[in-house]
Amino acid sequence: MGTALQREEREQRLSRARAALGAAERSAARWGGRIDRTALQSSAPSLTQPGARAGAGPGAGSVAGSVAGPRVEPADDGLGTRLSVPGPLATLFPRGSLRAGSSVAIEGAATTSLLLSLAVAAVGEDSWCAIAGMPDLGLRSALDAGLDPCRLALAPAGGDQRPQVLSALADGVGVLVLGPDLDLAPALWRSLLNRARTADTLVLAATPPGRADLTLRATTQGWVGLGTGSGRLRRRRLEITADGRGIAGHRTTDVLLPQVRGMIADAPQGREVTQSSARSLASTEPVRLLHPVRRAS
Repeated sequence: MGTALQREEREQRLSRARAALGAAERSAARWGGRIDRTALQSSAPSLTQPGARAGAGPGAGSVAGSVAGPRVEPADDGLGTRLSVPGPLATLFPRGSLRAGSSVAIEGAATTSLLLSLAVAAVGEDSWCAIAGMPDLGLRSALDAGLDPCRLALAPAGGDQRPQVLSALADGVGVLVLGPDLDLAPALWRSLLNRARTADTLVLAATPPGRADLTLRATTQGWVGLGTGSGRLRRRRLEITADGRGIAGHRTTDVLLPQVRGMIADAPQGREVTQSSARSLASTEPVRLLHPVRRAS
């Protein structure tokens, strides 16, 4: 029992050291430095009892798990805190996630929907999100997209106080969304990126005036929902291309937008596209023609 307690205490000290080192690494990375953390990598035998062999049977594994307890991985892996992204877009980003303090530019079609989808995934359950430069966005739209209105700030960011407002938002929230109606000067854009990098704030911007860490370009491939002379536009197929830091060349994926609650989904490929189109055509109601009626004189 004493050995197990010592092992658990050692793992806790190691986790605290990783967290402290992660904060130091983020600070050093801003100036181009990097810290070697190989000395803080725990060895694999520390999770098992002394003398236990690999493949010793299910009983030995269960005893070791009950004594040592589940291992808690740190949120910081040495390259900065990672933020989630929507599942259909995971292949576009290095390591399938976004780094806190980075910036993403979105160009082309469906910029508002893509901004909201990325913001919902990155905010999670405890961070705040601020949206500026989207005057037509209402709380209902943000709620349908999945944002929590209790942790959402809608800022007009207009007038003479625009730099001060945006700088305060970059310092105080976890995700900052800059809409297409926000006319930013290149100098203000660079200043916001520096502040966001210092505060570990993710910046999502539609057509910014300068470069971002990653750039997503969306192109509409077609709409779904219209039948033969009737129907409604229900969703569209987008081809999204990503390039930037950490990506060799570019990456491309197809998605459908919108889905339930405004979320995006993977676009079907090949034969599935034909089958889904056939089902949509089969489910379309026949067109009813209106016959003219002669009015009595």
